[in-house]
Amino acid sequence: MYALAFTTVRYNIAFYAIVTLVVVMLEMLMSAAGVVTLVFMGLTMLYTHRMIQLNEIYGWTDPMSTTGRDGSKIPLFGYVLRFCAYFVALMLILAGAFMALEATGVLNPDAFLSEIEYGMWGMLVGVPVFACALAIVGTVLPACAERADTSLKTAFLRGRKTFGRTVLNLIAGPLVVAFVGFFCLGQIGWLLGGFDNIIGRSLFRIAATILAILPAMLTATALSMAYLKAEKGR
Repeated sequence: MYALAFTTVRYNIAFYAIVTLVVVMLEMLMSAAGVVTLVFMGLTMLYTHRMIQLNEIYGWTDPMSTTGRDGSKIPLFGYVLRFCAYFVALMLILAGAFMALEATGVLNPDAFLSEIEYGMWGMLVGVPVFACALAIVGTVLPACAERADTSLKTAFLRGRKTFGRTVLNLIAGPLVVAFVGFFCLGQIGWLLGGFDNIIGRSLFRIAATILAILPAMLTATALSMAYLKAEKGR
């Protein structure tokens, strides 16, 4: 998976560089920074699917083209809508899990070191929910990227064929990178703490953006691999 991801980035470095630059600029100008990052994570996944599945290359002349190689329109709105729906559904599942843990007394928000407990339970619950949910029906996203069958029934049939491998790819890819990135981001923030100026804030924002876009790109790679294996026998 990492080899495929590296090759994809190498041939489409213009796209990923422009996405990073745009997100950094918008987040420094707007207050709704989280929304900007979420939307561009979805766009990163959409274009990554097309790079892998349709062998499209986005160069410096048109790094975010809205038209595919065959002349068809790229389904920007439909994909981002489905991506956001997945994100909201995962957040609701996690919220429900935390409410259940609090109701049963496993978690107490007023307890000593409650932040650490919530963080640990967040990983214990969040990792399997993220990996299993996407492995089961996540191929709706790569299917949407190339305007194929996006029904949940078909996605489930695909997921059943590739479940184990996809779960492993999602854990070893985006989840590991996200955890390592979170730690590195904390260290970067500490190192730049004394540079409370535009340069320090810009460097921190660039690092944060890269560490948000990279897991999204790896997630798309894992889902595209599952989609191609299930649909096209690759």
